Amino acid sequence: MLPSSSPPLDLDEPRTRRIVDVALRLAEDGGFAAVRLRDVAQEAGVALRTLYKRFPGKDELVFAVLVRELVRLELLFQRRPPAGRSAVARVRASFELITEFLCGRANLGRAIVRAVAGNASDLSRQVATFHDRLATLIVGAIVGRSAPIPTAPDHPHHRLAAVLQHVWFSMLVGWSNGLHSPAEIVDAVVDAAALVLDPPPRSA
Repeated sequence: MLPSSSPPLDLDEPRTRRIVDVALRLAEDGGFAAVRLRDVAQEAGVALRTLYKRFPGKDELVFAVLVRELVRLELLFQRRPPAGRSAVARVRASFELITEFLCGRANLGRAIVRAVAGNASDLSRQVATFHDRLATLIVGAIVGRSAPIPTAPDHPHHRLAAVLQHVWFSMLVGWSNGLHSPAEIVDAVVDAAALVLDPPPRSA
């Protein structure tokens, strides 16, 4: 992916935090369409030009909501690591948590799917970082609590995590259009994981 030329935004800066707080609430209430930048600026108590300096468009703002929510998800994984006696069971537990985190707030989840699927060129680095951080959670579930997490991006577990994310996100797009349930999303990911982690015996 092409790198972004702008430096990472500090989401803890007070005005930026207020903007993202308002965007989160509006997205939870009404989805992507409800995040109108003029309304966000007014409710956050900032000038519209202040908002545009930080977020050139709606996709960038909704993606910032995702980045901050990802921190909460990472904390959830730290407090409640995916449990299971097998790698496949732990993958299921992890994707149940990740999927519920998005689909449990349907309006927000659909807004995030739309923003990520849009993938404006200015977001390329942020999207790549998001996928890398999500991959770390998935690989951690594959190896379990007692094993070190491999960091090499070409490690088989990281390659599997990338494939599972592709399956997961394609199913999320279907969910956002009413085609799949959250349970079906998880089942599709687990089926893909099992083909690698617990392949069926070859027939004679």
